[in-house]
Amino acid sequence: MEDKTDTELQMHPDRVGFPAGKVFLSGVAGLILAVAVNSSTLLADAERLPDSRSRSLSVAIWTPIEEVASTLKLTWPRTVGDSLLGRDEDEVRISLQREQIGAKPESGEEEWVVLSVEEEASGDQLDQTPSVTSGPVWSPENPFTIWVLGDSMVQFFGETFVAMAERSALVAATSEPKLASGLSRPDYFDWPARISAVITAHDPDAVILMFGGNDAQNIKTDDGQWLERFTAQWEEEYRKRIALVMDLATGKEGRIVLWVGQPPMRGDGFDSRMRQLNDLYRSEAGRRPGVKYLDLRSLFTDESGNYARYLPNSSGKLTDVRLTDGVHLSQWGGEWLSALLLDEIKKSPELDGLWAE
Repeated sequence: MEDKTDTELQMHPDRVGFPAGKVFLSGVAGLILAVAVNSSTLLADAERLPDSRSRSLSVAIWTPIEEVASTLKLTWPRTVGDSLLGRDEDEVRISLQREQIGAKPESGEEEWVVLSVEEEASGDQLDQTPSVTSGPVWSPENPFTIWVLGDSMVQFFGETFVAMAERSALVAATSEPKLASGLSRPDYFDWPARISAVITAHDPDAVILMFGGNDAQNIKTDDGQWLERFTAQWEEEYRKRIALVMDLATGKEGRIVLWVGQPPMRGDGFDSRMRQLNDLYRSEAGRRPGVKYLDLRSLFTDESGNYARYLPNSSGKLTDVRLTDGVHLSQWGGEWLSALLLDEIKKSPELDGLWAE
């Protein structure tokens, strides 16, 4: 018996379909033709993009395609269609005006202002200076960002600070402590590298730094030499490390950078070493207008200027502000320090109303 399919094909040859390969090739050809027809528009869209790697790549891709399509006269269907529809290329083209916003001697970056179609159609001149706001507008979608970075001292007040700072819906804060870390042992934890990564990835509006609790130790230099703590060579090397961290944090104009000194310690020897470190922090901050050094000794000492675990609060009631180790802050001490830091940040005029009472 003859196969039914073969019989039907013989009786109805017009029903024979195209082989799959031909269908695929037809689709590819159609796609190539569509790209060629619209290549001029795609190139124009690429050229309108702001300066970036994406723009350079797009222009590099579409320029040769458009040149080939124009040479072969493959773009005429799009041109004729636009003409019949009454489209004028000059009317829909969005112009770009390059304008330098403020003085930025370090970055040299330029801001791009994209004018809308309506603004061009109204005949606005491109050389007119657009209005510039006095500062950023903070919102829950664009909050004022704060990062707190440092050793174990940050662990005992950082989260308290975050909670107090984020009482405002316009603020986003992050605390990142690293136990047993500091500037003396980059082989254990490289704080300059971490701070650089935070600045690059998050571009915070304020940075709070606190180091020193683990830094009163000998330092190993890059060339393998060991420097005995608090010698002249040691101090010179440690100053360089302080300076590097401060310079990394202050890379952005207008960023608030607070360097928190070590509080008084119960042990006399340890307290003396922290005083020496605080002197170095204060000195290096004084060389940089963008860094504010905060001294905690007056906040955590008694009337005689001595270490005190219990201190009177605003109501006069004695409050436990230090832990039993004589080093770290208690919950109450963390709140005192956090309030001090927030008061310092609030001194910036552009932050008026950020924490509405």
